[in-house]
Amino acid sequence: MAEPVKDMKTPVGSGSSYDDDVSNEIATLRTEIANLRELLAEKGGKAYERLSERAGTAASYVQSEAASVAGTVREHPAATTTLFTLIGAIGFAIGYVVASASAESKQAWYRRYLTDRF
Repeated sequence: MAEPVKDMKTPVGSGSSYDDDVSNEIATLRTEIANLRELLAEKGGKAYERLSERAGTAASYVQSEAASVAGTVREHPAATTTLFTLIGAIGFAIGYVVASASAESKQAWYRRYLTDRF
């Protein structure tokens, strides 16, 4: 196990020069950390600006497309109803096929045991 801090021996070059070296090292590390924080903040700000620009462009595109679709729905309500009915029927058919295919492979839990014994 590690020694407690108060029982640790001081290094060979102990004294004020060792303390100064440690203080200088700590000051250097603090300066490097501050520089890294500034760099990260700068890069993060640029990334946020680019992301904000792209999101604004995408939002305006989606808004214009939604307005176009809404206009088409208003002009052709019968076609829209037919389309949604057709989509619903296709979804129902796909669901029915998937359910019936999986029902063939499933058995009641007790049938697995009864068929082996009798």
